[in-house]
Amino acid sequence: MKKKRAIRNYVLVSIFVVIVFLLSFISFPVPGTNYNFVGLANLHQGLELGGGVKNTYNLEVADWYKGTKESAYRKAIDRVQELLDKNYADAKVYLSGEDQITVEVPDTFINNNYLVGLIEMKSESGESAPALVTGEDIEKVEYTLNGTVHGVYVEFTKVGKEKFRELTKTVSASSEQTMYIYMNKDYENPFSQTTVTEENTMGFTFISGSSIVDKKSGQEYANKIESALIGVNMSSDVSAIEITGVFGEHTRLVMTIATIVLVVASIAVAVVLFRELGMVSMLSVLFALAVSVLISAICDMQITFAGWLGFVSGYILNFVLHMHYLGVIKKEYASGKKFTVSFTSGYKTALFNILDTLIIVAGTMLLVLIVPSSLVRAFSYNMLMTLAGTAFTSMYLNKVLAVNYTAFNARKEKKVNFAREVEIDEVK
Repeated sequence: MKKKRAIRNYVLVSIFVVIVFLLSFISFPVPGTNYNFVGLANLHQGLELGGGVKNTYNLEVADWYKGTKESAYRKAIDRVQELLDKNYADAKVYLSGEDQITVEVPDTFINNNYLVGLIEMKSESGESAPALVTGEDIEKVEYTLNGTVHGVYVEFTKVGKEKFRELTKTVSASSEQTMYIYMNKDYENPFSQTTVTEENTMGFTFISGSSIVDKKSGQEYANKIESALIGVNMSSDVSAIEITGVFGEHTRLVMTIATIVLVVASIAVAVVLFRELGMVSMLSVLFALAVSVLISAICDMQITFAGWLGFVSGYILNFVLHMHYLGVIKKEYASGKKFTVSFTSGYKTALFNILDTLIIVAGTMLLVLIVPSSLVRAFSYNMLMTLAGTAFTSMYLNKVLAVNYTAFNARKEKKVNFAREVEIDEVK
């Protein structure tokens, strides 16, 4: 019975590892959803690896903005960086002139009037129509699911509430009953044309439409409106230029080869140290690696050099914790514990050491996230991502698979490089 359970566990873990690594090389749309699974081999490259595009924008502060020009520009930089960091770990945003901002984004396309711009709500279409509500009148914006309808909740300031009431009163009394919302002064293409049939006195509104079909598109819509509250318009009269990666196009290949060499080397070290038991433990390490790969693919994480270092560091940490458990078992056996008993008694000793290490590493990585560097954050995020698989395998799966091994070898300690220096009576 024990052998059957052990074989089952080994087979299930092996199947999971093989399937995940096969998925690493393919991408496919998930049926019934708007989500595309992106294999690890197809992830976007970071700015320093694959290069990207760079564009410079002219900055214009809104008439209604009450702060200084410098504070408006700083808010624009912070807001653009915040939005870019959601998808691109090493995107760069910086002032490049007295009234200019430059954006460098990896592996993507920069469009005109990117991310930050002014918002204007009008009762009539076109540039000449007065803007009755602007960004200064909006207090809060967020994506909302109203029943089954995706949309954006917009809450107005005390003054904005009165302005919006006047706007909706005017629109509802007009023949077209259409409120026009413009972004970035693009009067040729309204951002939204919303039908208004009655005066709004509530101080908030819910905007939906054919362009908001799910949470993702709703969040993007909310982000655009929220960005318009900064009081800065970004516009470009030049085309984006391509930039090359500072590490060169072959770096990703070198990183891949280095990762494979590291995995093979760790397997060799485990086998040299603990022979058959080392092979069993490496199955647990590879399971954790597969979990990290799967998370990377599901989240469509960007490949950066710093991120790769974090990924590799997480793998090395997990390997060390696995070997630590086997080392404790070896010491337990050397002290006189029976071969099979040493696996469970050693686990109790090793568990607290492993837990302490994981807590210290996780805490350190979380603290490092406050460092204002995209490279440091990429390292931290990737290492934190590996900790999920590391915690599960180092504290549980490694022990299970190791104990399963005793179903095939209950006494032959030489097969796992265990030994006692002197003959002593075994204890339970």
